Amino acid sequence: MHFKFRPARKGTRHLIVIFTSIRADMDWLDFDHDGPLLAHNRANLLWIYDKFGAEYSYYLAEGRSFDIEESVAQLVQEVLVSLELTSKDCTMVGMSKGGSAALRLGIRCDARNILALTPQLAIGSYLLNRKRTEIIRFMSGSAERQDVEWLNSLVPDRIRTDANRDRNVYLVTSPYDPHCIDYLDPVLPHFRGYSNFSLLSTASDLARNHLQTLHYNIPMVVSLLGILAEGLAPRFGEDSNGFGFDGSGHRDRHFKLGQKFGGLLPGPSRTT
Repeated sequence: MHFKFRPARKGTRHLIVIFTSIRADMDWLDFDHDGPLLAHNRANLLWIYDKFGAEYSYYLAEGRSFDIEESVAQLVQEVLVSLELTSKDCTMVGMSKGGSAALRLGIRCDARNILALTPQLAIGSYLLNRKRTEIIRFMSGSAERQDVEWLNSLVPDRIRTDANRDRNVYLVTSPYDPHCIDYLDPVLPHFRGYSNFSLLSTASDLARNHLQTLHYNIPMVVSLLGILAEGLAPRFGEDSNGFGFDGSGHRDRHFKLGQKFGGLLPGPSRTT
């Protein structure tokens, strides 16, 4: 197991577990341990590398065996115990591949908060479309149609079968983020079953693909992690951030924006 840890400051009693995306170098970490993005976050920070073999595993499986997922869950539990914390003091976060892992392992570890930025909800289809069949083979044992379908089921099935609906789940995406938005409809009713589910879909000409959506939203995600580290859990409901489009149209029928941008989602409920 390869990981880095930074202890909490200012008496903060919270653990944030950070999962990585697919990177050009497996030694790189998202929200880098030595970088500026989380320099002011006061929580205990645990960065875990996805280095369990020759290829990425999404922190889940090799050859359809979930020993990797169990090992990661055990590490998180041991760190929580060593800090005299519980799963109620834990946030799981990741972007892209890391967002997929945060969703599945966040539920596995019963984390109070899950923050997924542009996750791949259908892992198999994403890997197949990007011609990353070596990862499909590593995780599934082969790269046949049934292997892609099996990988596609890993995140949605965990969400559907989650017995604890009293957790805070934050999902950040955009209409131009096919990794997430193209596969959201079937699982959206199950997301909405959580007591505090927030879906934030970015309306901006600066978020016109998966990578741009990710980069645009990093400042917001970093700010939210600072709030979660303080033991607070804001409620956004289903709404959009950003400052609109230029009128050139939207990518497809999955236009998941709040009413203030003419979209389909109801927006957060507000009381006066």
